[in-house]
Amino acid sequence: MIKRKKSEADWAVEILSAHSEPLHYQDLLKSIAGKMNKKDDPETLNSIYTRINLDNRLVYQGEGYWYYDTSRIQKE
Repeated sequence: MIKRKKSEADWAVEILSAHSEPLHYQDLLKSIAGKMNKKDDPETLNSIYTRINLDNRLVYQGEGYWYYDTSRIQKE
């Protein structure tokens, strides 16, 4: 079986589950960019933000904080 490359949202779920609490979006985006070996320039961070915004596993908590919906996470 071919292992697929992790998406921005996959990294977000991994980072958030490791922290066990919501993270501010700026910290989350910079962490994702770092894990993916991407620059943390505004264009890249905007692209990452768009992708996590579209993923239904990730939930905006308000005041800039994101977390993941534990009921939508599949365990491997």
